[in-house]
Amino acid sequence: MEKLLVKNGLIVTMNPDNEVIRDGSIYVEDNIIKEIGPDSEISNKPGVKEIDAHGKTIIPGMISCHNHLYSAVVRSIPYSGFESPDFSFVSWMDRFWLPLLEDKVDQEVMYAGTRANVLDHLRSGITTTTDTAEGSYALPGALDAVDDACMETGIRAVLSFETTGRISEENAAMGLQENVNFIKKTRNRDYDRIMGRIGVHTTYTCSTDLLQEVKKTADELNAGYMMHHLDDRYHHFDTCRRFGKRPTRYLADIGFLSPNLILFHCSYIDQWADPPIFKEYDVKVAHNSESNAIFSFWPDMLHLIREGVTVGLGTDGQTFNYFEVMRTAQMIHRIKYENPELMKDEQVLRMATTEAAKVLQLEDSIGSLEVGKKADIVLLRDRSSVPVFEVNAINYIVNTCERTDVDTVIVDGEILMDKGEFIKVDEKEIYAKSKEQALKLWEINNWPLP
Repeated sequence: MEKLLVKNGLIVTMNPDNEVIRDGSIYVEDNIIKEIGPDSEISNKPGVKEIDAHGKTIIPGMISCHNHLYSAVVRSIPYSGFESPDFSFVSWMDRFWLPLLEDKVDQEVMYAGTRANVLDHLRSGITTTTDTAEGSYALPGALDAVDDACMETGIRAVLSFETTGRISEENAAMGLQENVNFIKKTRNRDYDRIMGRIGVHTTYTCSTDLLQEVKKTADELNAGYMMHHLDDRYHHFDTCRRFGKRPTRYLADIGFLSPNLILFHCSYIDQWADPPIFKEYDVKVAHNSESNAIFSFWPDMLHLIREGVTVGLGTDGQTFNYFEVMRTAQMIHRIKYENPELMKDEQVLRMATTEAAKVLQLEDSIGSLEVGKKADIVLLRDRSSVPVFEVNAINYIVNTCERTDVDTVIVDGEILMDKGEFIKVDEKEIYAKSKEQALKLWEINNWPLP
């Protein structure tokens, strides 16, 4: 890995002191930040590749805590499934998403969609993503396809397969084994940019026995695990009908909750009873603000945050502009409570960086620009109509920046995008292959073709 010196930029460190360094430099060696500070304090380094960041803002690589990366292939589909006058999210899943998309996903779709989605995320300043691969008929080997795509494109990733009991006990066992095999695979190789967790779908598609087996397996492997939770009101109805308990209390009572668990969405938690349970078990939360808003959900993270629960942001796969995701997280809470002082800019940016790193239990290595951490670095062009400096830099990032402002992306000390151009992969080829796979799905479902 080459040595890098990123110099002469405005560094927004997101360190505990919230330090912003004017005319700052970052020296990287062996993919680790070795020095950071004002240019005048960082000595010249012979034989080092220099990146001139003059006029640019330097931020930590952002982190998405939840994704379905293959779903780049199923964006903008010519039929959405929303036409039924009796629409609900769970019925839409049963009538449309599961039979027409997820159950028809194969490893080619996973590979092609993941590559395209990773480029979208890198171009948005996301250097670490967290994926839950869907496609129960793509087993075994589904995660190998996702892994190949992530290694090829260079992103840092936490990968899992969505274990589910909705098809059969045999398929559920295959899904869990897919996760186990992948975790062992990543632990037995030198490439450490990708790691595994155990993925599981949700309470209404999994039996108690399956959820307990997931937890038991995660404990035996000393691995993290993650699951969708309360993205729809139906979850309450389902667990109350089956067990006489709301979903969060049910999960606590069956021994499923722990500090190693990430729960996605949590849009319809019991705002009075659930936050203390989350805090008691130190459960982490991935808040997918824009994705939830598109589906007319109105998630409320404030009670969790006030309780001290760790909450990071995610894209959910269909969306990928992290600046929009941050602004959406900010706006939906301010609108709900009619309070413009909620979700301050620094808090929202931390949910995309330092808090997101804590969700993944990787806060010692990513999430901020500090000596000893991985060199995941993003340079933003200055498109501002006012000077950007220590006082307003975070406000500018959250309120004004767009993905088109992302100029340079560095992951693990490797330059993946330079001046807006990908240098590791062929961007046109990746999007062309994604379109090919999309057309195959459209043909299978007899949707209109171009």
